[in-house]
Amino acid sequence: MATPYFTQDNKTPDVSLSSLSKPELVSLHKGLIARIRELENLMQVVSKGKYTWEATFDAISEPVMIVNKEFTVERANLATAKMGGEEITKVVGKKCYQIFAGRETPCEHCPLKTTLANGELAHAKLGNKIHLQDFDAHAYPFPNEKGELRSAVLYYRNVTEELRLRQELIQQEKMAAIGMLAGGVAHEINNPLGGVLAFTQLLLKRVTDAETKEDLNEIEKAAIRCKKIVQELLDFSRVSKEKEKCLVYVNMLLEKVIPFVQMEIRSLNIDVHFDLKPDVPAVMAVPNRLQQVFLNLLTNACHAMPRGGKLTLTTSYHKEAKEVFISVKDSGMGIPKEIQNRIFEPFFTTKDPGKGTGLGLSISYRIIKENGGSIDVDSEMNKGTSFTIRLPAAP
Repeated sequence: MATPYFTQDNKTPDVSLSSLSKPELVSLHKGLIARIRELENLMQVVSKGKYTWEATFDAISEPVMIVNKEFTVERANLATAKMGGEEITKVVGKKCYQIFAGRETPCEHCPLKTTLANGELAHAKLGNKIHLQDFDAHAYPFPNEKGELRSAVLYYRNVTEELRLRQELIQQEKMAAIGMLAGGVAHEINNPLGGVLAFTQLLLKRVTDAETKEDLNEIEKAAIRCKKIVQELLDFSRVSKEKEKCLVYVNMLLEKVIPFVQMEIRSLNIDVHFDLKPDVPAVMAVPNRLQQVFLNLLTNACHAMPRGGKLTLTTSYHKEAKEVFISVKDSGMGIPKEIQNRIFEPFFTTKDPGKGTGLGLSISYRIIKENGGSIDVDSEMNKGTSFTIRLPAAP
């Protein structure tokens, strides 16, 4: 039986091979070989395009996923797998919220539904509780070959550091504005306040009536307290000059500060533990200003442990960053999460009226910043608080 061959469109047999002459067969053979080579070249182009697309997709350092309306991942890049702690082969088929946030339900404000509903770009801010990071999530329409919109491309941009820097900039600008205001107000109040205190003390020497003397004592106490607040305002507004700075060894400075809070440490039954590394180099700072920071942190730590506890002072040197780390850690009541971002604000305090001005931490923050350092807090309710200071080591 004659073997048929097919036309170029692969539809119906054109003619049997047995009816062809030898030259025709040779021509047909050459044509088939040329066609096969064309198909091979086309396959190479397709394969190369597929590899380039996959390589580009995986080269994106932020998580990118193609997700359908059931929140199932159809495709994901390597950054997505890394975030979810999964192998890339195990990501497809899982829910996007499982991979991205370790959740069992879709993320609040997820932009996927909005995009699939109206076919437009949507975005939202999402928090990743596993990695404690913030992301800008963008959803882009991704119609299939029939033009049906059943999937979307989800792109997550990590904005944690951006938000932190923005918040820090706002805080510094706020501090600078309040510092200028505080300095002006303090100078204006200082002189009349000094007069009130002086005349009160003169009257105390003259009067003999017990009731009047008691009233004057209260005036004197209030004036002294106001004087202290004014001095703290001046400290807050003051900026250290470079010529005032010198080499300061934080280990020695911490040991000098301890006697100032020794009475509170003993009365509150607090155990003090030192972990001061001997290789910690000096920093450039104004000694009494840095001492004020340590004193504020130690005092706050003692007040956080009214029933006793453990106070740990740690210093270390990180050679790679060329920074000195100072940590003041207590085992006290802790700071609620909702107010942790406010503790460095001037006049913000959780202490009872008359027991604190709310300037201690804000002054400490300003002093550390003017020395090119940073101060961070890590606290958990009923488990304690840790303040960590980072200062650049002296050249």
